[in-house]
Amino acid sequence: EQPIRNRLVAGSNPASGSNGKKLRGVLYMKEIGQVIEKNGKILKIKFRSSEACHSCGLCKVDEDNLTLNAIDECNAKIGDFVVVEVERKNFFQVTFLVYLLPLISFILGVIVGYLIGERYHFDPQLLGFIIGLLFTLISYPLIRSIYNRLSKKQKFIPVAKKIV
Repeated sequence: EQPIRNRLVAGSNPASGSNGKKLRGVLYMKEIGQVIEKNGKILKIKFRSSEACHSCGLCKVDEDNLTLNAIDECNAKIGDFVVVEVERKNFFQVTFLVYLLPLISFILGVIVGYLIGERYHFDPQLLGFIIGLLFTLISYPLIRSIYNRLSKKQKFIPVAKKIV
């Protein structure tokens, strides 16, 4: 099997002519991966693990490889290497959902638990920690729900733009 080629070209767009440029104010993240499944216009693409990929949470991690679903705009076949793009704005929105929402939930839970603990004469630090963890756990199904709703609009779904 041919090794998976992979590179990150942060802030680039093939229509702009060079890496790091904008096209009408929109920045893109690009990765090159190999198509491993095709279901209509949806491709399952495998990437070699990279620092930037691990940070967003769009992909499913499987040892050293990441997989994600992308819309096929280049008529790729299984085994083809494709350029996958994600609009940078959408990348940061997903990053917010995956990382900051649980953190904000935890902090809010700690504050609520601390206030309840002081009011009802429980250990406020312990109650704050417990309720903080509870709020964090509750945030994950909420994140999944928000992500699924936004994905239906195809806003966060990466796009396979061209075969390389």
